[in-house]
Amino acid sequence: MKPIFITLLSEIDPDVYKVIVVIFIILLVMRFIISILRKMLDHKLKNKILDQGISKDLASSILQTESYDEKHNNIKWFAILLTTGIGLFITDQYLPLGIHSFGIMAISISIGFLAYYLYLKRFDK
Repeated sequence: MKPIFITLLSEIDPDVYKVIVVIFIILLVMRFIISILRKMLDHKLKNKILDQGISKDLASSILQTESYDEKHNNIKWFAILLTTGIGLFITDQYLPLGIHSFGIMAISISIGFLAYYLYLKRFDK
């Protein structure tokens, strides 16, 4: 008797996976392009503000666009993706896939969030 999860996965057409991967890649590329455009336009705006000779206090308050969360966004994604990769590796070592795979992935992603939390707690001191 096959587990329900594996049976459902085997009934899905493989082309669906290809479409999902293509959509994911397109979304990543579009997000990258938008972030590059945003950085370029922010830089252009900052140069215009500085060229007009606005006082330093006003210019610094306008130019300070990055929030607290944006400064640590890369570390957060690094921690989450690293522990997700480790979880996938551990899951691959203990085949066949089953309910324990979900547990391994949940624990590994939780460890990633815990590492990010500890990083933020240490950084704030």
